[in-house]
Amino acid sequence: MMRRQSLFLPSSCRLYHRLILFITLTAWTVGMVACGASAVRPATIHFERSGGFVGIDDRLTIDLSTGITRLQRGKEVITATLNAEQRSHLATLVAAIDLASLAAMPSSPNQCCDFLSYRIQIDATTIQATDADLPASLQPLVTELNAIITGLHTP
Repeated sequence: MMRRQSLFLPSSCRLYHRLILFITLTAWTVGMVACGASAVRPATIHFERSGGFVGIDDRLTIDLSTGITRLQRGKEVITATLNAEQRSHLATLVAAIDLASLAAMPSSPNQCCDFLSYRIQIDATTIQATDADLPASLQPLVTELNAIITGLHTP
């Protein structure tokens, strides 16, 4: 006579499977939190442009979480608030940049007086470039930041 096996596992096997499930879910959750931490939007952008034919000296600071924007041109200071769409657009432009590789890039020794020099600090990462050596991946962000400066400074 054949003995039928129960459709249910013995209690020791059920406990073992629950333990494996718990460990797997815990590891997955920790992995998701770690990945999410690296995808955090930048909090602050500091943008400086200087030089050029007319001797520009602009310093722009944007808090992406609040939209508070401060432009300093010489002794003049202008403040404004970017709307959510503008902040989201800037965050998208920043996310498209490989900050680590750009920060490691040496700046060009070619410092012609007609070139604009840029210094961009995004949270703790700083990138320096000029018009002559501005990487293509950085061009959309610089264009957008220049447009913000123009918009703030135009009466």
